[in-house]
Amino acid sequence: MSSKIRGKPKSNAEQYLQERLEELCAYKEANGHCRVPSTYKENKKLANWVVNMRRYHKEHDKKQDPVWKERFAQLEAIGFEWEVKCGASRQVNESLWQERLDDLREYKEANGHCRVPFRYEKNKKLGNWVIQMRRCYKQHDKKQDSVFKKRFAQLEAVGFEWEVKSSAKDDARQ
Repeated sequence: MSSKIRGKPKSNAEQYLQERLEELCAYKEANGHCRVPSTYKENKKLANWVVNMRRYHKEHDKKQDPVWKERFAQLEAIGFEWEVKCGASRQVNESLWQERLDDLREYKEANGHCRVPFRYEKNKKLGNWVIQMRRCYKQHDKKQDSVFKKRFAQLEAVGFEWEVKSSAKDDARQ
């Protein structure tokens, strides 16, 4: 992973950048993507840095500033996404959507419910995905977007709960 991170840092700012890039590479290796949540408790520095990089990307003229151009290129080289889409959106690959939906069906069959824990050891991606689906549901107008409507209906057909009550949250943490 670090082979994609070029050069030896010369300043404190470059050292900080190098450390975050290495942490981002490790995150990607563990999670399969660079979409570090802003609420990522395991590494708040990384979470805040990712949010800031997206903001800086919007604010800076990438053609005029060679320093930022280089930083953005380093992030893009490891698969960083400047705009994070909802996991139920049309940008999400249909096969990936189907894979997670199948994982959820298997989880329900084994556990009798769809309250997958966030830190579900057997399938960490499923735990993250379930939380993302709840966020997407709250953020989007389900009546206006046919892709959302279809995917949310598929989740409901499995028995997915959009609101997890406090006792259900306790179950889901186990």
